[in-house]
Amino acid sequence: MLIDIRNTLTLRYDPTIEVTSSVPKLASEQIKIKRNGTYPSSKQIEMELRNIINTAISRHNPKAISLALSTGVDSNLMLSLLRDEYPNLDIKCISVSFDEAGEAVYAKKIAERKDTDFYNVIVDNPLKDLPFLISIVKEPRWNLYQYYFIEKSKKFSDLLFTGDGGDELFGGYTFRYAKFLSLFNENDDWKQRTIHYLECHERDWVPDQEKIFGESIEFDWSSIYSLLRVYFDNDLGPLDQVFLADYNGKLIYDFVPTNDKFFNYLGITGISPILDSKIIEMSLRIPPSVKFNEESNMGKIPLREILSRLDSKNISDAKIGFGMDLKTLWASSAKEIVISTLSNASIFRDKIISSDFYDRSIKRIEETGDVRYISKMLQLLSLEIWYKMFITFESSPKSSL
Repeated sequence: MLIDIRNTLTLRYDPTIEVTSSVPKLASEQIKIKRNGTYPSSKQIEMELRNIINTAISRHNPKAISLALSTGVDSNLMLSLLRDEYPNLDIKCISVSFDEAGEAVYAKKIAERKDTDFYNVIVDNPLKDLPFLISIVKEPRWNLYQYYFIEKSKKFSDLLFTGDGGDELFGGYTFRYAKFLSLFNENDDWKQRTIHYLECHERDWVPDQEKIFGESIEFDWSSIYSLLRVYFDNDLGPLDQVFLADYNGKLIYDFVPTNDKFFNYLGITGISPILDSKIIEMSLRIPPSVKFNEESNMGKIPLREILSRLDSKNISDAKIGFGMDLKTLWASSAKEIVISTLSNASIFRDKIISSDFYDRSIKRIEETGDVRYISKMLQLLSLEIWYKMFITFESSPKSSL
């Protein structure tokens, strides 16, 4: 697959490629058309989610199902609705973590409270299988650890439920909204709003981003801004614009297609009720102020209301998901893997990436522990693997790190 490396290393996805997905892209005009003064209540959303779940279960008639479970709102909502609709269904809850403690401890309590089996997949070294995983997704990504819980789910069922889409459709990225609104000014043009938006995604790029690329690659920020212009050059409100950009960003070009590739590879049917077309349509009709409370900095309010009626506890307000501590990863294995793999890298040889940038970044990590540069080094690691696998054909997916 041909990708624009500049976009991938700046946004963490490339919006210029064609993706095959059952989840549609959204336009600002769709939101304006849907807003007519009335919007669905949480009870109506709940009823539609139950219908979607019932349709899926009736169609597949499984003896057991798997469910990706964290301590967040979305996966808890799926578990609660599934158990409420099917009290006797064999449900296997699966989490992935990078140590024995942390979020999985609380996810297990949630699973047990709903009378389900719980399995935690511990990934000691999430970089070890990177060549194999990149060979499946065919893109230079390093955060592909969802493969492990999808693979585990296959042992129990060909049906895997997820809570994907809740953050993008119902306002889950609260830490970004607060920052965007603090930067926002009514007089900002589309370009300034785009810059504010990128400042709220600072983990995806580094302050000297323009110095990453070698002589073979020309980079300028204006080309990045132009990719996002459609989301901010309209008369929607500021948070509607952010929601639109989030949905059409990593969700469409990273999360959904990456999961789909793993589903197809493993022969799994993935079901994400929140991303059903009917729920998407309902979410568009709901104004941001009903999804996100700016004063309390709480998001996904309609989904939380459903959970409260289902007597579901132990959900987390922290944005954890299946994430990891990058400093710990760097110290335990990533530093050694990055340095050994990139010591004689083809992306430096072919002037795709500046070796001077790499050297400075390694030194900066040693001096400051800056996680943004750790993330960028992991991106360069995945780029080198992808480049050798799909561009220069120098390596095989059978290799391990």
